[in-house]
Amino acid sequence: MTTFVLIHGAWHGGWSWWKTAPILRQAGHRVLAPSLTGLGERQHLAAFMPPAAVNLDLHIRDVVSLLDAEDLHDVILVGHAYAGMVITGVAELAAERVATLVYVNGVAPSDGEAMVDQLEAVRGPEFVARIRGFIAEGAPLMPAPTTADEIAQRWSVTDPADQAFMLTRLSPQPTLTFSQPVRRGNPDAETLRREFILCSESGFEPVAERAAASGWGVRHIDTGHDPMVTTPRELADILLTIASS
Repeated sequence: MTTFVLIHGAWHGGWSWWKTAPILRQAGHRVLAPSLTGLGERQHLAAFMPPAAVNLDLHIRDVVSLLDAEDLHDVILVGHAYAGMVITGVAELAAERVATLVYVNGVAPSDGEAMVDQLEAVRGPEFVARIRGFIAEGAPLMPAPTTADEIAQRWSVTDPADQAFMLTRLSPQPTLTFSQPVRRGNPDAETLRREFILCSESGFEPVAERAAASGWGVRHIDTGHDPMVTTPRELADILLTIASS
C-alpha cells in the first residue's frame, strides 16, 4: 500500500480531489487530501488570523504537521499548480518522510523564487500585473473566480456540473502565499525522486522542459489545468504507475 498526500492549488481546497482520490483508494492505497489554512473548509480561519501569518511558510507547515501527526513515511506527495511551491518546501523540512514529489501542472521553484515569479510564463503579463497589484496594495486576499466563464477561462473546466460544484467551494487566496519565496538547500531533499505531469494547457511546457533536463520523469495528459477534475482516471492511472515503478 502506498500513501498519497494530495495538495491542492490556489483558490482550491482538498475537495478538488473528489474524483481522483476515490480511484486511488479503490486501488488499495491510503489517500489524504488536506485543505491548506485559509482555503477549502478551512477558509474561515483566515478571518481569525493576522494576514501576515497566512503565507507560504504556514502552508508548508500544514503539510509537514500532517506528515508528523500521522507518522507517514515513503509518501508520494502530489502538488497541483501553486502546491508545487508547497511540496518543494515540505521536502526541505521532511525529506525523510517523502519518497516522491509529483508536480501536476505545477510550478517548480528554485531557491528564493516566489509563486508570483513563476506566473508570467504560464499566465501572461496581464495576470501577473494583477497579482502584483494585490501584493503592492497589501490586500490580504485575492478573490476567487465567481462565474462559470471565469472557471472555464482560467482552468479549462467546461462541464457545467463541475463548474457548479467548484463555484460553491472556491476560496479567496491569501496574498502572501504568492509573494513569499521558498528556500531550498537541504541536500536530502535534492536526492528525492521527482515527477512532472504536464497538461495541454499552454505555458507549462518550459517547466516540463526544465524538469526533463533535471532528470525528472515527465508525463502528459491532454486536458486543461485541473486534471483531477477533468480527467481523474488518467491522472489516477499515472499516479498509480508512479507508485508501482
